[in-house]
Amino acid sequence: MIPLILWQLRWRLLVVLVICCGFYVADPNLHAHDAASALEAAGTPPPGEIALGIANLAAASMLVLLAGFVSTDRRRGYYRIYFSHPTRPLAYYALRWLLAYGLTMVVSAGFLVVAQLAAWGELRVGMGAMVQPALFALVYGGLVAFASVAFPRGDSLIALGTWFVTAFWVEFLGFFFDAGLQPPMAIAARQAVTFVLPPHTALGDITAAAQAGYTAWGAIGFASGYGVFWLAAAALLLWSREWP
Repeated sequence: MIPLILWQLRWRLLVVLVICCGFYVADPNLHAHDAASALEAAGTPPPGEIALGIANLAAASMLVLLAGFVSTDRRRGYYRIYFSHPTRPLAYYALRWLLAYGLTMVVSAGFLVVAQLAAWGELRVGMGAMVQPALFALVYGGLVAFASVAFPRGDSLIALGTWFVTAFWVEFLGFFFDAGLQPPMAIAARQAVTFVLPPHTALGDITAAAQAGYTAWGAIGFASGYGVFWLAAAALLLWSREWP
């Protein structure tokens, strides 16, 4: 079963590799050679938020690899072939999700190494930067899984739209906080929106904590719980539906 699923994902994996090239070209942190050289003389790591960029790459990878992975099968009737044998839908789609997650982690780790070697000729950011990509892959993998079970189409677009809404929300709050002002809404409402949306703020807290030399376990736990919640909701909904 695993070789068959991997074969089905081959073209999607190629798209992910193309996206990696786009992330490398678009990430200014990987092209700040002058600033990196100046800091290198002082023994300081190069500037930038490499882990944040790879986290977004991991989210994009999950969106590509999981797009329609349940909804398309139901819409086109593929499940009649898959489950004509004694195979549990929950086990089959869990395997597909885990393979997509594993491939995403391999691609993200490869990007972390290759991008640094291409940019600077050496490794200046360690594998500790993989915490953020692992969490973001879990978060957006969970969202895509739920949307794919709950809706007949558009699961990755729903997750992508959620990413844009969340990014806008974080920038909106940051604009007021940077100016020393309070956003024009009640604190409870602001906290509720931040809680419901994907934990981009927690990811930023994890990055800030890593730069300060400690681990933000609370932020890691919240981000992990967010992704697991949507995965569990997707699994429950999938289990409760009738197949075929």
